Amino acid sequence: MFFDSFFVKTAFLEGVFLEKHMRANIIKLYSSKGDNLPGMKKRSLIAPLLVGVCFLYAGSAYMSQFYRLMDYYDDVTLDIITSGWNYLLQALGILIFSLGLWKFPNIFGKKKLFLCLLATGLVFMALCQLVDSAVVILISGYIFQLHIGLYSGYYLSALTYGADIKHLGLSYGAAYAFGSVGTYAFSLFGNGDFLASKEITIVYAILAVLSGLLCFAGEDISAVSEENSSGNPAYIRYLAPIVAIMMVISVMGSGLYYSLPAAKDVDWNLIRAAYAIGLMLAGFLMDKKRLIGEICVVASLTYPLIAMALIGEGVNNTVALALSYTFRGFISVYYVYIFAEPGAKNRRLLPLAPMGLFVSRLTEAVLSVALMLINPPVLAQIVITALCFVPLLILFLIDQNKRYLSELSSGPEGSEEKLAAFSSKHGLTHRESEVLSFMAAGLSDSEIAEKCFISQSTVRFHVTNILKKTKTSTRVEAVRSLISGK
Repeated sequence: MFFDSFFVKTAFLEGVFLEKHMRANIIKLYSSKGDNLPGMKKRSLIAPLLVGVCFLYAGSAYMSQFYRLMDYYDDVTLDIITSGWNYLLQALGILIFSLGLWKFPNIFGKKKLFLCLLATGLVFMALCQLVDSAVVILISGYIFQLHIGLYSGYYLSALTYGADIKHLGLSYGAAYAFGSVGTYAFSLFGNGDFLASKEITIVYAILAVLSGLLCFAGEDISAVSEENSSGNPAYIRYLAPIVAIMMVISVMGSGLYYSLPAAKDVDWNLIRAAYAIGLMLAGFLMDKKRLIGEICVVASLTYPLIAMALIGEGVNNTVALALSYTFRGFISVYYVYIFAEPGAKNRRLLPLAPMGLFVSRLTEAVLSVALMLINPPVLAQIVITALCFVPLLILFLIDQNKRYLSELSSGPEGSEEKLAAFSSKHGLTHRESEVLSFMAAGLSDSEIAEKCFISQSTVRFHVTNILKKTKTSTRVEAVRSLISGK
């Protein structure tokens, strides 16, 4: 079934997808959102700025808590707090916002909510920075991590809603690069002491106010709550496992060479610059040619194993790790992009926009803590990392197949007329015509049965009749016959 569906996709790419009416459909899609050009321009500029500034604020405050806790906890406990509990709380905040936007869009999509969250978060950030108490730093920091998740949910949804879909990847990549480099710039002052100082509270307050001003200058997020639970494209179900497996490979792979003594004494300025370049390059490629971007993502996941060999062979450590961070930029953009893209095309799916970050945070938190507590042998990590590529590649292929078929199944203008003419020509019944349309969309027998409220055996009966009447021997031939109109 999978390979039949794969060739169906190829057939569509040869025909339907290239029809001249597709351009008209795309224009119709955007005009249906009610967006005017000036409004789109305004949102496409403000949304990435909000992401960059708010991420700079939240990411730097996250690092400040890490530096503040260094005086109270050992390295293992500190890693469990920052890479475990903090990431779990961020994931929880993202989930709360996503579910809130799904169920209560008129509350969670409002600028007022984000402004209130900035105000309450500012209180807990200040407590974390100004009070010299391990308990206060820990508890206020935890509450602020929950706020960071809520911030992330809002600004990723705002970016998805506001950014030009043609530049969605680059908008996020550039914004994330700005925040990431800015956070590192703060760490250069006083060998990191500035991040742990009380004075940086003023800087954070300014960034929080600036985030609020950018939010206020933008628009409310408009999400559609009706029918949110049905009619989603088939490929969406594969996105979460893809991101989860990617993060398993990334986290385990990173741990392999970061733990090597040879990986010390590197130029982090160059590495951070490489990360920013990777983020923007990944966003550019995802916008221009998604398939090339995805190939680069898969290729980047193999780099940790390559880096081990490079470092072991005496290759400059800075160069090896700079390449690693460049490739990591592809992963960071990809897991946000694949969830944001459906929401950018269909506002009903806007609550999905932050879920890529949710899955990555959750997976990284659980796996990081597990690796620290279990400390498996290097060989075991290498084997597990290598084995994870098998399901990942399978899921990539299925996702590619389902996603393109989902896009094509909606069809350009005139496709319904083509189906009607084809059915009339070959004497197909209404039910057979319906089954053929679902076959063309790449649906399996069970999915067609569910759509038509019939059994799978009845679906197979209709398929047999379709093949007989169209004088074709396989489903692929039947769909190709439909496309060609023969």
